Amino acid sequence: MSEPPPEEPDAVPQTAADEEAQDGPPPEAAQAVPAQEWDERRRSLDGLFADERSSTGTRDLITQLRAEVRDEGHAYQAGRDLHVHRSGARPTATVHPLPKTKIDDLRLTLVATRSQAETRRLLDTEPLVLLGGPAETGKATTALAALLDWGGKASWILTHGASTPNPRDWKLEPGHGYLLDLADAPDAVDRVTTNLKRSGADPGCRVVVLVPEFTKSSVAPVVDHDPPPAGQVFASHLAVHGVRPDAGDRRLLDEEARTQSAPWQVVELARQAAAALRSGEPMDEMLSRRSSRMRGKVSDDLDRRTPFLGRCFMTSIAVLHGLPESEVSGAALALAERLGDRWRRDGAPRPVRLWEKLPLWLSYVDAEASPAGTGPGGGRVIMLRQPSLAAVMLRVIWEDHPTIRDSLIDWLLWLGGTGSMRTRIRVGHAVGKLATFDFGLVDERFLRVWSRSRSGRDHQLAALALEAAAENPSLTRRVHLHLRDMAGGTNAQKAIAIRAYASSVGLSAPEEALAAFRALVLIESGRFHEDVAGSVAYLYRGATARTVLTGVADWVALGPPGRRGAALAFVRLAAPIVPGGDRPELSRVDAQRALVTLWRNALAHEERGHLVAPESWPLLLDHWLRHYDERPVVREVTGEVFGLFDGRGARRALLYLRLWRHQGGIAGELHDHLRRLVQGS
Repeated sequence: MSEPPPEEPDAVPQTAADEEAQDGPPPEAAQAVPAQEWDERRRSLDGLFADERSSTGTRDLITQLRAEVRDEGHAYQAGRDLHVHRSGARPTATVHPLPKTKIDDLRLTLVATRSQAETRRLLDTEPLVLLGGPAETGKATTALAALLDWGGKASWILTHGASTPNPRDWKLEPGHGYLLDLADAPDAVDRVTTNLKRSGADPGCRVVVLVPEFTKSSVAPVVDHDPPPAGQVFASHLAVHGVRPDAGDRRLLDEEARTQSAPWQVVELARQAAAALRSGEPMDEMLSRRSSRMRGKVSDDLDRRTPFLGRCFMTSIAVLHGLPESEVSGAALALAERLGDRWRRDGAPRPVRLWEKLPLWLSYVDAEASPAGTGPGGGRVIMLRQPSLAAVMLRVIWEDHPTIRDSLIDWLLWLGGTGSMRTRIRVGHAVGKLATFDFGLVDERFLRVWSRSRSGRDHQLAALALEAAAENPSLTRRVHLHLRDMAGGTNAQKAIAIRAYASSVGLSAPEEALAAFRALVLIESGRFHEDVAGSVAYLYRGATARTVLTGVADWVALGPPGRRGAALAFVRLAAPIVPGGDRPELSRVDAQRALVTLWRNALAHEERGHLVAPESWPLLLDHWLRHYDERPVVREVTGEVFGLFDGRGARRALLYLRLWRHQGGIAGELHDHLRRLVQGS
């Protein structure tokens, strides 16, 4: 989920709750280093989730299709073919035909299973079938194969953000097969399937719904999914690549395939093996870079009689790789203290502390100490020679060593609360990586703790953890569901949700983020208006600009709170654009009606006799009207805006026009034209 950094004026905002924090940085400090913070976040996520990103295209077919729709230019629109959004509320789901290329690929590599045959048999008589089973076991591929065998045509129903679909809004075609994924929404299964049975499913079409493992239903038959054998999946996909490994390589690959727990992992292995065979890379070298091999190495390193502090250093660098050696070493000692305290409570002797050399520690984890800058005196940073090893270390330490888990949790909470900005980013993202192993436990031990805090640091840590967890495609929807609940929770939870949406989480589902912001701006106190405005500005990118503008423009009709929130958000969007960024100028976005509404509101909305966004007037002159001659949209929007002023607003407009003319900021001809528009309105 990589995206370009925001420009300087639009850093992730401090939230309202930050003002209550005694240990959080002041807003101006946070605004001063957004580019540095952004770079740290990207480096951190790239190291922890390189394996997730490389495998997105080989996961279950539903993940591939979601990614392709996002790549069309909008996360949830598929604007080339269906449901182009103009205004108002979007549907909770859209229907997308399975492309012929995907149908051909599926049939070419399909490994038939019992659950596929059973689903296919039921489709002869049942308009609705549920397919249940564990996550990441190939359910979507099996369901689509059964639907194609039944009718030859299949579509998938894509839900938007965390919303659950309403089948009454769909127009399902006779003779067509449809796939709906409710595996991450167990509470919605009965309601949605009941509505499908009553009104959504045409007798001539068929719908397969993916549901969680152990789902029971009185609405439709449930088939328990059985994953295809890993060896057969590997063979079918390797054959498609047109390569033939020799006997020795095939033995190594078969052994590796048997260690994989999900079909998509086997498909990824086939892709990597084919690339290695075509390039002439030795197979053993390619396999040595894979997570399963690295996990074995890390396990062996921990099982050896590595000194106690060396193991703590390994844990510290798994979280803080790339940071100064003083921070990594200090954190390792702090973890050792916590583990030592726990052992003393259990009656065990205190471990002996010996002088140890940093090179010895580095040798344990295949790391190096490198100069932090180009000049002298910059200190050194600790770098893993293979950054993806950090994620493997975290998994091994978390899953294979449960006896230290409580101490590890306490250490991470302490480290996030006391460290620098860079440390907080690494800690928050590390916790997000742990959430991909056990989301429920991370929610209980980290997210809930941070959401009960009044500290801006803790809110940032929770948002960073959710940002990182959403990098795993299988958890993205769960993160959105979690954020939807937080946006309706306590003030601290609201603050966390605002922060979390100002990341790739919000960019992957901008309408879900805007729906949460809409509810927050309606809070009468206006507590979160500034915070929401900052996050809205973050979401404003080339692919999301029209969605953001039309969404914020809708707030103007919601009364004074909505008008205030829209004005504060819009002046962020109207701010100067830094060259090279991904934020388009307002006059280059096809959203004329929204622009009229937003300019009109920002220039006129008052509270207690004062403008809520007085900076909107200088922005209008200095950055909007400068394009008056060469851009028709500027002329059209400006004409409508000035033609709508009346009363107090008209007098203010005439005053600003006179002031600008006096200061030489506006040409006489344009001044006279705009004045006539105001006086004629």
